[in-house]
Order: sequence, then structure tokens, then C-alpha cells
Amino acid sequence: MVKILAVSDSHGKKDILNELALRYANQVDHFVHCGDSELSSSDLIWGIMSTVMGNCDYDYQMNDEYRFQAADKNVLVVHGHRHSVRDSVAGLKREAQQANASLVFYGHTHIAKAEQEDGILFVNPGSISQPRGTLMEKTYCIVTLDGQSVTVTYYNDRHQEMVDLNKQFQIL
Repeated sequence: MVKILAVSDSHGKKDILNELALRYANQVDHFVHCGDSELSSSDLIWGIMSTVMGNCDYDYQMNDEYRFQAADKNVLVVHGHRHSVRDSVAGLKREAQQANASLVFYGHTHIAKAEQEDGILFVNPGSISQPRGTLMEKTYCIVTLDGQSVTVTYYNDRHQEMVDLNKQFQIL
């Protein structure tokens, strides 16, 4: 079993990132930030979390994407602003197919969402600082990969589980 904590769009709110890193240090296998941290690429938090460059990040030492393997699955992390994610995940799907990724984390919309299309799971942790949409809760998520089963569990910034957002998927 592999657990990945995903957070996005913190927009300079470093305290919550430090809090997440301390709280989950021995509970998750990977920490990913989907961009728009507005922090320097030399910030110490990046020794714990892997991040990508968002449209509000101006430190050009950050990469546009991050790839890794988790539980024999290829994982892709992007911000999403270059993939028109406000409209659909079609641009992300093309990128995921090229990367042979079955799990994609993205941000940019500030809206917590998990959906599957053509066997690829797309997970947006929402925004930990500036939520948008109907929910208006600051969120992050933990994705648990257990064999072919994937559980996406959302939490608010007070670490309360957002049960109505949680979803379970099967991926190959």
C-alpha cells in the first residue's frame, strides 16, 4: 500500500505546508504540491515535498512537471494551467498517455475533484488557501494505492475528513 498526500495552490501560505509535512511525516510515502506555492525553489519544504511550477510561481528553477512511480503505477504531477483544465481534462489526458501515467495530480482550478477517464485517474486536491466553486473549503487529499484499488480521501485545512468528496476507483 502506498499513500500520497497532494496539496495545491497554497499561494504563499507556508505554515500549512509545514503543518502537513509534520502531521503526516510517518504516515504517507510521497508529498506532492501541484504548483502555485509562490515559494522559492530553494525553500526547505521542497526537501520534503515535490512541486511543479504554476502560473503564479516565478522561480524558473521549478519544473513544469514531475513524474514518479508509486505501487508500480506511473504518476504525473502538473499544475494544469498549460492543459486548459478549467474546461476539461482532455489536455491532461494526452500528456498522461504520452507519459504512460495512470494517475495524474493537478491544481490550478482551486476545486477539489477526482475523476477517471479512459483508465487514467485525475486528482485535483483543491486549494489549501483560496478555494473556489460551490464547496468553498480549503482542501488537500491523500490518495491510497492498494493493488488495483485507489481511494481518494479529502480533508479540510483543519484536517477534518470531507466524506462527501471521497471516492474509490480501480486502475490497471
